[in-house]
Amino acid sequence: MKRWLAALLLLGGAVQGQAQAQEYPDRPIRLIVATAAGGASDILARQVGEKLGEQFRQPVVVDPRPGANGNVAALAAARSAPDGYTLMMGTIGVMAVNPAIYRDVGYDPARDFDPVARLVSFSNILVVNPSLPVTTQAQFIDYVRAHPGLGYGSPGNGGSPHLGMLVFARMAGIQMEHIPYRGAAPALNDLIAGNLASAFSDPLATLPQIRAGLVRPLSVSGTRRLAALPEVPTVAEAGIPGYEVVGWLGIVAPRGTPRPIVTRLNTALNGIMHQPEMVQRLTAQGAEIVTGPPEEFGRYIQGEIARWAQITREAGIRAE
Repeated sequence: MKRWLAALLLLGGAVQGQAQAQEYPDRPIRLIVATAAGGASDILARQVGEKLGEQFRQPVVVDPRPGANGNVAALAAARSAPDGYTLMMGTIGVMAVNPAIYRDVGYDPARDFDPVARLVSFSNILVVNPSLPVTTQAQFIDYVRAHPGLGYGSPGNGGSPHLGMLVFARMAGIQMEHIPYRGAAPALNDLIAGNLASAFSDPLATLPQIRAGLVRPLSVSGTRRLAALPEVPTVAEAGIPGYEVVGWLGIVAPRGTPRPIVTRLNTALNGIMHQPEMVQRLTAQGAEIVTGPPEEFGRYIQGEIARWAQITREAGIRAE
């Protein structure tokens, strides 16, 4: 009798979930972003949100929640109703690094979120103000050695630009001062104004500034050159073998979001990312499209959590 009742309840839950998915969405969807406007998360969220809204015939409202290096956004998303109407643009910082470098972030990326869809990965670009007397990565390292404590900017503690420069400085044997901002755009603005000497910055925000001649690229953080910057070497090619730090972005939902809704979102997002217009746009922006089922994204997040826990522990990196 108990088994029969349990099976009936399970079947009822599945039927209810399917019904929810068929009706979903019947009102606007909120997409939380952990940084200020102008960075990779915000740019991609608006591009994807527009396409998703067109497909679902409901607005997708991008909700920037900068603060505490992404923890404000993560807490807001984790505490939202798991009904598919609140999503978050997950980043390497929020989903993998923050729990390793902060004593208590107030959320657990593995426990409090359901992976929906991984979207892109990207190399960050080492850029300097054009007034700096360097044109190569090797010259930059020599310059920093002669000016220890030179400042570099990032969108905040724990993101791939911040950790990319920490790992870079450690492997190059140089000392630099980290100056965190509330997003990529404010950091780039100060770099362009000459208030910063350098930064690792995501290509979506940085390529327009490079093309305008406002910042000078020296190297890229991944294992391959960017198709949008084929003349710029990787950090490894330019003299630090074994170096690789890449950023990534993907959609997550509060834990407990009905599985049929997660599946529907995953299918829609995967299709959007492979639309010719999106492929062309994102390739030109320096991003690599990486899609797949939610389970694959979940395994990737778990791997990133383990990887960055080890890196930050070995390097003695803690939040500033």
